[in-house]
Amino acid sequence: MRLFSLIMPAILAIVFSIAVSAKELTVIPEIEMVDVEGGTFTMGLDESEAEHLYETPKHEVILSDFRIGKYEVTQELWEAFMGDNPSISKGDKLPVENISWYDIQVFIKKLNKLTGKKYRLPTEAEWEFAARGGNKTAGYSFIGSDNPDTTAWSSYNSWMQPHPVGTKMPNELGIYDMGGNVSEWVQD
Repeated sequence: MRLFSLIMPAILAIVFSIAVSAKELTVIPEIEMVDVEGGTFTMGLDESEAEHLYETPKHEVILSDFRIGKYEVTQELWEAFMGDNPSISKGDKLPVENISWYDIQVFIKKLNKLTGKKYRLPTEAEWEFAARGGNKTAGYSFIGSDNPDTTAWSSYNSWMQPHPVGTKMPNELGIYDMGGNVSEWVQD
């Protein structure tokens, strides 16, 4: 499985570039974040390596420090802020799915208003850098491991359904589910 092809949209990993009230929340759920030290990396793939044209061209990217969610957004968190759960597979600890990029923008706006912070989706470059382990990369052939079964739910081991977030090993940065479970939306 190619790293870059995992960026196909469907869920989200929220970045803190540090931005509700479907229900009246008395306790604001905490979103665990991971600090990612910026750096330079090669993003994308050569045409000979790529499964899709949007994965090309291979190019250098320079990133500043940023923060990214340690886990995919759970259905429990989504419902706390949005008041509903659009997911097909239901479970509080499952990642939210069946949402559009526009749904996520509404979620982030509510999240920012209630918390007073400035959450946003990661850029494609930030997501790929974090997925690859950032400056702590061990050069694995897959996200966080040479064996994808240890770090990712895929069509081969998931029974074609999402699983509770954080049940596989994290990548080098301590971020879970960067290569599997459900796909992520990015800002750009």
